[in-house]
Order: sequence, then structure tokens, then C-alpha cells
Amino acid sequence: MPGDRGLIFFIFSHCHLGLIIFGRAFTTRRMSLIHNTLMAVSLTSLVQAEEAGWKHNGNFALSLTSGNSDTLNSTLGLDSMRKDGLYTYSNEFDAIYGEDGRVRSHNQITNELKLTRRLPSPRWYAGATTDFLHDPMADVDYRAGVYGLMGYHIIDTDNYKLRVESGLGVVFENRNDLAGQYASYKAAQHFDWQISKDTRFFQSLKATGELADITNSIYTAELGIESALGGPWSVRLAAKAIHYGRTSGGSRADDQLITIGLGYSFTPGGSGAASLVDVHKERKVIPGEWVTTALVGGAYASGNTDASSVALGILAKRKSDLTSSEIGLNGHYGESDGVRTAESADLAAHHQYSFSKPYFAGLRFDANYDAVADLDHRLSMTPYLGRFLYESGDAFVSIEVGSSAVAVRKGGVDDAYLAAYVSLKAEKHFNARTRLYGNVTWRGEAADTANHVLSSRLGFDHAISDSAKLQLLLTNTYDSMPAPGRKANDLKLIAGFEFKL
Repeated sequence: MPGDRGLIFFIFSHCHLGLIIFGRAFTTRRMSLIHNTLMAVSLTSLVQAEEAGWKHNGNFALSLTSGNSDTLNSTLGLDSMRKDGLYTYSNEFDAIYGEDGRVRSHNQITNELKLTRRLPSPRWYAGATTDFLHDPMADVDYRAGVYGLMGYHIIDTDNYKLRVESGLGVVFENRNDLAGQYASYKAAQHFDWQISKDTRFFQSLKATGELADITNSIYTAELGIESALGGPWSVRLAAKAIHYGRTSGGSRADDQLITIGLGYSFTPGGSGAASLVDVHKERKVIPGEWVTTALVGGAYASGNTDASSVALGILAKRKSDLTSSEIGLNGHYGESDGVRTAESADLAAHHQYSFSKPYFAGLRFDANYDAVADLDHRLSMTPYLGRFLYESGDAFVSIEVGSSAVAVRKGGVDDAYLAAYVSLKAEKHFNARTRLYGNVTWRGEAADTANHVLSSRLGFDHAISDSAKLQLLLTNTYDSMPAPGRKANDLKLIAGFEFKL
């Protein structure tokens, strides 16, 4: 039956998503193989589920560093719903996984399955729900509840929705190494505000606990904002806080997590959001004037795990018909349980002159600092010649070749040398709002090319207003001769917002 296919999809997809996140095979190749294989099977199930009238919306977020600092934070969610006359079926699945220095820092699965029926009074509804929590970091091996439910729609319009619900039931749990069951209550409040056709704000408060002992309760608060990117894709910024009430064994009572990531609607046609080009005022560089933007981003978690990461940057650009100038300064700092995991800064400045298209010449200066990699400084002055290999209105590919004077202090040792410089750059504008860009740069000592630095950058930005952008940035630096005791490769993924100043 169609309804059975939807239920089978729930069980199958949730099991495989849990395997992806919480399995120990966290190498890139293994994760890619598992994900691609299971995703192919899941999409088949999705098509079957859609026939039954189910709507599915997923979201995911990922931040990581690898090399001299190793951190990983990921979230994955899937919300599903089906309406059939007076009945509504829904399921919400969320998973969080984190590692710091290859030590697990987050490991949580939650799931809520619900069936409700509208009552003769259209604002009231009744139903049944089950919920599940697995959070070993808070000493919750499992906590499963079954409840009867009554709910009321306080506001139910196209733009605003506010409802409350509560009920009684029974909980089965293994918490703090003690298994048991008891009569329980459940209460929740949900608010949704459709700010515009493409942007919504969501907020919820949930509580479940023992009727005979209110201190044995778990409270969850969540709020966030989601903005459509185009088609089925959206960007999502969310904050979540959990209070566990009774704890033991050194576990903390509170956990907080802030994430930024992408959402995806499996419904044909996406969530109904078309491209947002028509509502975006494209920013243009005014010839001869400086345009300055700032970047802020990162992640934060506290409670049973204390980890934070912040990325700050400022970029100034000036452009005319024949010349372009750019100055950028970026910094990144991370900390976990009071231990520094990242501390770096990069300065890049260049001035470029187009003397005969497609050829150009320029001069650039780079300065790098990375305390975790024991790099006190690396200074490079580089004159270069370049050529556009491909150039159109919305994309370009270029190559630069030159020589660098390099001064470096690494691991307490000073060095200076002449180096060869090669850089390949590319950029693609998909529309007035969305851009993908990247570059690969090699700088090697002229007298000994075994001593070289290979750096790469891949970025994605999407304008959410005429003055603000979402930015995802992946950078990687390979130093063939790292400081003693340090790793050669450093990889970082940073998510943040860029603002026009």
C-alpha cells in the first residue's frame, strides 16, 4: 500500500543515515562510497514515497579541519509529512556527530514520529506520538517514549503558524547505566513565520519528563532561519540548546550548538522557490572606487563538549578598465575544551594591469602565520605575468607565472630564498546571486624544488540580500617541509556571512 511504502522509507532512510554519521569509517573514500551507494537506493524509495503523497525535506551541515588540527562537526536531518484528509502523518529525524583530535565530541540521534487528526473544532487536534533519543555523551544510551496527544492551533495563517500540544505517556530508558520505565508527560510549542516567499523563521520548545519527579526532564529549544537558494536548495542557520536535568558521571546538564548548512527538498519542483535573481540587486564594483566587505563565520558548541571556531576577514577591491587592486586579511581561531586547535592569519595584496588583452602583469604580496603549524611567518613578494585562458561575461580561467622572494621563520628556524610561482584561477557566476570560484598556487624554491608550498582554495558564495552573502570556503595548504613534529597538510572548511561595509 502507498502508506506502507512511506513507512518503509522512514525506517530505511533513518537507519542508513545513522550508519553514515555514526559509523567509525570516517575516511573520505569510505564515507563517499557508503553515501553514494545508500543515496542511490534512498532516492528510489523517495520516488515510491512521493507516490503516497509524502513530502520530504532534508538538511545537512559540515565543518572540519584536518592536518595539524583535526576537528569534525556534522549534522543531518530529514523531515517528512503526509496529509490525508483530517489525518496528518509526520516524522522528524536529526543526527549530530563531532570529533576533536579523533576523540568523539558529539554523538546524538533524535527521532519523533507523530499521527494526528483534526477534531470538529478546526483549531484542535488529537493524536499519538513516539520519540527517541540516543546521546551517550550525556549518558543517555536510549530514551523512548509513547504518548497520547492533544494540540491547539493558536495562529494558523499563510504567514504565521503557532501551535501548542501536550500529552501523557510512558518512557523506557537506559540513562546513567540504569534501565527503567515510568509515566511521563510531553509538552511542545512550535512557531513558524514566513518572512517572505523565500525566507522563513522557525522556533520550537519541547519538554519531556517523569511525572513523579520533574527533575528527571529533558528540555530542547531550537530556532533558526532558512532562505531559498533556488530550486530545491536552501541555506539554513540554526541554534539548538538542550537541558538534561538529572545528570551523573561528570556529564554536564546543558548542550548548545550553532550550525550553518544547506537544506534540500525532495518534493518535485523543490519547495516552490524559483531562482531569486529577480529579487536581488546585483552589487557592482564602481570604477575607480574601493568596495570593502567583511566576513564573519564559524561554529560554537558548549556543554558536554566545549568547542568554538571563528573566522574573520576583510576584503577591499578597486577596479578600472585596465587595472585592479585587492587587499584581503583573514584570521581563523579555534578552541576545544580550553585547548587551542587553530590560530592562523593570512594577508594577500595585489595590483594588476591589463596591458594587452588577454595578457596582464602584476605584483603581489603574501604574508602567512599559523601557530598550530609552528609557522611564525612566511613573507612572499611576487612580480608575475598572466593570461586569460578563457573569459566570458560570467566565467573566466587564468594562469599566472612569476618569481617570488620568500622569507620564512618556521619551527624557530629562519630561511630566505628565491622561488618559482605558478597560479591557476577560475570563477563561474551561475546567476546574479551565486558564484563558484577557486585557485591552485604552487610556490617552490628555485634551488631546491623539493621545498615547496602548494595551496588551493575553493569557494562558494550566495547573496541573500543586496549587501550580505553566505560564503562557504574550503582551503588546503601542503608544505613539503613542515616544522619538526608538525604535519605537512592543513585543510579547513569555513562557513560564514560576508557583509558590504
